[in-house]
Amino acid sequence: MLPWGHAAFGYVLYSLYTRLHLDHPPQGLAALALAFGTQFPDLIDKPLTWTFGVLSYGRSFAHSLFTLVPLLTTLWIVFDTPKQRTLTTAFGIGYASHLVGDDIGALLEGDFSIPGYLFWPLTEVPSEGKRSFIDFFLNLQFSPTLFFGFILALLTLGLWIHDGMPGVKDVLEGRLWDTSRTKTAEKR
Repeated sequence: MLPWGHAAFGYVLYSLYTRLHLDHPPQGLAALALAFGTQFPDLIDKPLTWTFGVLSYGRSFAHSLFTLVPLLTTLWIVFDTPKQRTLTTAFGIGYASHLVGDDIGALLEGDFSIPGYLFWPLTEVPSEGKRSFIDFFLNLQFSPTLFFGFILALLTLGLWIHDGMPGVKDVLEGRLWDTSRTKTAEKR
């Protein structure tokens, strides 16, 4: 899945979470933490593989459960106020959705095997070598997964606009910690 697909998939999942558990759509700084979480594994692994050659595969270190679980556990322990936990939850849902999203093509094709990168370094991953980001995007080939990502991104863009463009609109209006629509605020 490509960046726009990851962002869309994560937004849909987080939107479901906030509506079911908080009775409102995503909002404020949490929407930005979510967006960062949806891109985080690639922001780590792709440069370390393609640009610096430190890793052998663009889905290894940050795509591994051995990174996700300790990182989210540490964030949960260190950031313990309700507002901080909201950000950690949003980031965590985005991060986890990225790992699922990277395997969505195989799942759509009926391949339910567990990808090896989830257990890196205990499992081997392919070697892909150095390449440029520009080269990667210039050589994209149409595929069902690419099409799915575009359609998902377009539909999610509509949902995001319907939700009031959380994150971006909140930054522009200075409402990053708007809690007026949350259950917690109603109980106070």
